[in-house]
Amino acid sequence: MDSQTLAQDLEASILSATAPLQISAALSSITAFLRRHTSDQLRPFFSLVFPSLLRRLFGFDSISWLEISTSERELSSQLFAFLAPGGPLFSSISSVDQESLVRYIFPTERLPDWMRYALQSSISSEVLASISPLFSSRIKEDELQNLKQIQLNVFEYYIFWFAYYPVSRGVSGVSNSGSGRATRKTRLENWVSSIPVISSSGRKPGQKPESSLYLRLLYSYLKAFVPKLGSGSFMPYRSSLLNYAMNDDELAYLQAEFVIQTFVQFWMVDNDLSPLPAQVARSLGLSFLYQAMLGTTPPTPGLGDVLKLLVNYVHWCPSQPEDGNPHMMFDKLLQRPLYRFILRSFLYCPIGASVKNSVQIFSLWMAYIQPWNISKEDFCEFESTKERRDDGGNQEKGYTVAWRGYVLDNYLFYSSMVVHFLEFAHKFIHADVECVIKMVSEVLEVLCSSTELLALLCRVNTACSIRQAVTSSYMTNDLYKYIPSIQEKLQDWEDGMWESDINVSILHERSTMDLRLFSDNDDGASNLLQLLLLRAEHEIQLLPGDVSRHLQFLDLIKAKAKKLFGDQIAKTPAKISPKESPANPKEYFTLRRPKVGKYKGDWMKRPISDTEIAWLAVKLIRVSDRLNQYLSLDGSVETDDVGPTYVEVKGNEVRQITGPKEVLWLLLMLVFSWFGVTCNLVLGFMRRHGMKMNLRFLASKRLVAFFMLCALWPVIAWGLSGVGMILGLS
Repeated sequence: MDSQTLAQDLEASILSATAPLQISAALSSITAFLRRHTSDQLRPFFSLVFPSLLRRLFGFDSISWLEISTSERELSSQLFAFLAPGGPLFSSISSVDQESLVRYIFPTERLPDWMRYALQSSISSEVLASISPLFSSRIKEDELQNLKQIQLNVFEYYIFWFAYYPVSRGVSGVSNSGSGRATRKTRLENWVSSIPVISSSGRKPGQKPESSLYLRLLYSYLKAFVPKLGSGSFMPYRSSLLNYAMNDDELAYLQAEFVIQTFVQFWMVDNDLSPLPAQVARSLGLSFLYQAMLGTTPPTPGLGDVLKLLVNYVHWCPSQPEDGNPHMMFDKLLQRPLYRFILRSFLYCPIGASVKNSVQIFSLWMAYIQPWNISKEDFCEFESTKERRDDGGNQEKGYTVAWRGYVLDNYLFYSSMVVHFLEFAHKFIHADVECVIKMVSEVLEVLCSSTELLALLCRVNTACSIRQAVTSSYMTNDLYKYIPSIQEKLQDWEDGMWESDINVSILHERSTMDLRLFSDNDDGASNLLQLLLLRAEHEIQLLPGDVSRHLQFLDLIKAKAKKLFGDQIAKTPAKISPKESPANPKEYFTLRRPKVGKYKGDWMKRPISDTEIAWLAVKLIRVSDRLNQYLSLDGSVETDDVGPTYVEVKGNEVRQITGPKEVLWLLLMLVFSWFGVTCNLVLGFMRRHGMKMNLRFLASKRLVAFFMLCALWPVIAWGLSGVGMILGLS
């Protein structure tokens, strides 16, 4: 029997395998087939069978072998052995790719949102190749259909589907046919969902907890395809990423960059409104018009575990790095996407979602800002018993001066992100006060864990605050060279997150782009923290039972806050009756309360409220903008230019008016002239006082309901009269 016929039989067995025993038999048949055939005989397998195998592995038509294996330990072990880098599948992939026998077109609708819209735009292939390594040498243009697509070899094709899997699992509502991704509304409503195959929630009662198959595979791929600097990692796979000859180290680095970039784009960037660094977009003259189409939704849910493993692996090193020379080869690839991913998760977490669903993102952030605490033991759960060996010597944990360069390079994670987290905590303090104060305590613990770390953060903040006043002491400060980079990152990493004309329904107010960790302003971290603790005390008093334990925990938080911000937060009384109120509020808090939630920007562009219909508000805002532009109410003309105040009439134009028609015409012209003059006076008044047209009030749910009731009232009245007639006849 030839390989083509065997491949067809394998495909039939794969598509029909939905039970554990059937899946196990199919895997055995595939393994035997791959080991019996050489690379030139494997073309039918990868052309016909491999796509069907991926379809069953990742369950894009509702049947997922990975999910089925969560409750079957033997099947999970068999799948891992088959899909591992040293298994039969990757051995065959390596031999096929070395001869470039098979190429695939990855479905455009499965790509990250920004990549999908970029390929569908008018941006040339040359420009696309320059903005992302994933586009480089992989864009295929179909001139007949005028389409740009991503063409991949077998290894790259598998990694793309592997990266897409948690995205598809985290978004419910994906169609069985796989023709498109879930809608934005579906993603927002299901943000609280989790990914069972990653969280290992499907194990049998009494079964020993173990890491999920997906995380074990991810760790094995990182070990095999992402080299560690100076660690001498074994690289069993050499992908034919380029057509010209390169040495093994160069090929290994390109392959590792491809793997990391794939995970970053699918897991972190995806539907980000600003997917590229602002400087890169400006230099290439790019303007992504798809931003208004995307809207703003939280990142895909359930990615905390996979991203934490990725971050920990990239940052882990057996020895401490030298100051100013971070050992992380791919840390630069993670910085901006990860910052924006965490910030978007905090900003756009929907009201009503459980705070516990944000713990994964919080844990990811904590792992990133404490790379000195990562050790070999953090990966033991992803390794087999044979792989769990002592590498010799225990790594000293805790911040040291050797990590100074890392902290400076990631300063925003230690400063601005803290403020954004406190704003997030204010949003959900009423939902789960215990969980929120525990997270706040952990943040303060990290910042105060080392005297050297706290001193470094304060010195950088001081240098940034006096940046405009160039003094001799400032110029000699060794931190001076880092300040411009930090300010530039603050502008770039938070680009598109705040007020903008892109989509006013979702962008949040932000009046300044300054560092606020040690700021004394109302929106500074110390004021936000004090108000948060005040609200936490109130919420704790509403809890049933004895609350003294929670109040004591608040005292510990205040002690940490005192170390961070100084002598500004007082101690909480051991017990306060819910009915009692302090005679003097300043007894507990000495700083001004920040004005949290008060909107200061353009009232027409404020975030959508619960009393408005979101889509209608967006439409009305756009109509208002066009009216303001057409009527010159947007400041495009001088306010003193209000047009002529009189009309000169020539003598030869004066004539007698006779007949009723001419009198009626004169009256109409008089009314229209009066209306035009009145409108001109009103517009002039609005221009002089900076007033604009605002139709947004029409999006009020109450107003829309009233209009609908008025419109439907004749129908309702007719229906009621019909019912009355029927009852009368009966």
